Amino acid sequence: MFRLIVRFFLNLFFNVQVKGWENWKNAGEGVLIAPNYVSFIDPLILAVFLPERVPFAIERRLTKKRFVNFFLSIADTHILDSDAPMSLKYFLTLLKNGGRCVIFPELQPTTIGNAMKVSSGVAQIADHTNAKILPIYIDGTQRTPFSRIQHKPGVRFFSKVTITVFPVHELKVPDELTGSKRSAAAGRELEKIMNEAAMYARRKEKPFWDVLLDARDEFGGKTRLFCDFQQKPVTYNGFITRVLLIEEALKAQRLEGEHVGVLLPTSLGGVVTMYALQKMGRIPAMLNFSLGGRSLVNCCRTGDIKTVISSRKFIELGKLDHLSKAIEDEGLRIFWLEDAAPLITTKKKLSAALRAPFLKSNPVRPGEADKPAVLLFTSGSEGAPKGVLLSYKNLHTNHAQMYTRVDFYRSDRVLNAMPIFHSFGLCGIFMPVTLGFMVHLYPSPLNYKTIASLCYDERITILFSTDTFLSGYAKAAADNYDFATIRLLVQGGEKLKTSTQHTWFERFNIRITEGYGVTEAAPVVANNYYAHHKTDTVGQFVSGLEYRIELVEGVSEGGRLWLKGDNVMLGYYRITNPGVLEPLKDGWFDVGDIVSVDDEGYVKILGRAKRFAKIGGEMISLAAVEEVLCEIWPEEKHAVLMTSGGARGEILTLVTTRPELKREEVHQKLGEYGMAEIAIPKKVIFMEEIPLLGTGKPDFVTLGEMYCKEDG
Repeated sequence: MFRLIVRFFLNLFFNVQVKGWENWKNAGEGVLIAPNYVSFIDPLILAVFLPERVPFAIERRLTKKRFVNFFLSIADTHILDSDAPMSLKYFLTLLKNGGRCVIFPELQPTTIGNAMKVSSGVAQIADHTNAKILPIYIDGTQRTPFSRIQHKPGVRFFSKVTITVFPVHELKVPDELTGSKRSAAAGRELEKIMNEAAMYARRKEKPFWDVLLDARDEFGGKTRLFCDFQQKPVTYNGFITRVLLIEEALKAQRLEGEHVGVLLPTSLGGVVTMYALQKMGRIPAMLNFSLGGRSLVNCCRTGDIKTVISSRKFIELGKLDHLSKAIEDEGLRIFWLEDAAPLITTKKKLSAALRAPFLKSNPVRPGEADKPAVLLFTSGSEGAPKGVLLSYKNLHTNHAQMYTRVDFYRSDRVLNAMPIFHSFGLCGIFMPVTLGFMVHLYPSPLNYKTIASLCYDERITILFSTDTFLSGYAKAAADNYDFATIRLLVQGGEKLKTSTQHTWFERFNIRITEGYGVTEAAPVVANNYYAHHKTDTVGQFVSGLEYRIELVEGVSEGGRLWLKGDNVMLGYYRITNPGVLEPLKDGWFDVGDIVSVDDEGYVKILGRAKRFAKIGGEMISLAAVEEVLCEIWPEEKHAVLMTSGGARGEILTLVTTRPELKREEVHQKLGEYGMAEIAIPKKVIFMEEIPLLGTGKPDFVTLGEMYCKEDG
């Protein structure tokens, strides 16, 4: 009776909802129930809402908390002390005999929001008893005063709590492992199970517009969301109002086609336009303004784009007249955002402002998240850009994968200077909306001094960037205090150079967190993070992502990477078949990268498959040669090409911005670094500038064309 009374009051306060009871019923015998641990009240809620009375393991130190003693009188509790082996005997015997018990793998409530250290001792209990793992995810109690989470504005007593029960899993530990290695492997498997449950539990199942409305209701309409450069911050309600106004203006244009091109920088106007198009049921096709006119038109053809939305001011300031001319010459329509201003009357502004606070999101509707959300285009660094169609599920899954690894705080302030036509730049748009912290938008990552100053002036805590730009920011910083407030510096898009890591650590005391992603995976595939970090790797694969590695002839280490998961794209659009989506076969995507994965799951990128040259029967990674060259001469840019010539018909040619660099010096330096003779470039060409893409990576297509002209 007392248990029912406690349940009534908890339900009154927290409106507890339980999902997945069928997984509880189907779990069978010998089950270790493993919940996440976000507040001191979690054990009490589980004890009264689980369908049957099961023993709970409580870490000895927690029994000293006052309200934990109240819980002890309700549940069947047993002390779990890693320093007292006999305390484990009860659980070992129970699980071996087919019983069930609840053990929190973290042993104590998290202080960061995400899972903290998963106890290898808990994993050993499951391993020794061959117990199945039943993961449970609790959400909502982290917002109550009972949690220990830091940086949590908006604490409330009445917070809706959701308990999600997931299907059972088994620890997959190789039989040949013993001792400490087996314990470590079991711990990694348990952590993987817990992270995957957290990922699925935190994944949104709605379009971005509905997610925006839900976030507004959670964090408050007056919470600041975006801040455009040199403009006033915009709140949730202010942003929603702008979306409503732009949507109405765009509807009046009777835009042609499902895909609508967006040629705008990282700005409030660009973000509002994306949301407005999605709300209308159109798919924003983000166009790369760093491309030439011909390539941009090819992107429009590939995606069957009839209309492009842009800004005259942006075209003028960016000196991009050649792009707008190429679009118009192709017969495509350009709608200028400046032309929308006369359509937005005072009456309409007032109407949108009055409606915005009262708009409510739609409930979760099956299949809604599977709809296309955005069309991006590959960088085209090695060929014609391809259209990549990403769904809401693709993007929401990748965001949830990041939530389980990166500790985001409500007090964070993000600077997003990456272009929104790139998947990395979109990470700094859609993710923060669901997390309730402010994003400072800056239109170009190339203004190094301004960005360094902006990080200091706006107390930026999170910065996403590439190696090329990070190197520029470090050089441009006038003072070490420019980046004093940054706590998380995430690098992706290209290989992180040792010299860049060293500079940031020595000068600013910041360790760069390197990740690995591709547009087709929305984009994060693997990343280093606080709990698991290994130098010279890009970290471990994100949760819920399957991979396989196919051997490549001539490559002795690693192989070609294939991926499958909910974050992997819907398919490609190609210039050879414009407007026709080519879905993936069986859901598997050929990344085209040569990688290796060690026993602990850390991924090492060896290079693009297309950037391996076969010389004398051996496969040479051009990226590996470039990496060494950048370490020897970090102040300059270097690119290695496969060109015709030599006794074998093809040779490696170095294109460099280092003046007066001779082949003999290159041979000597690379030899000192242990580079094989066959991998040393036989020809050296000087260029004042190596063409770069908008993300800072070398544009090998343009570079090859320039070399052919010069060589010819």
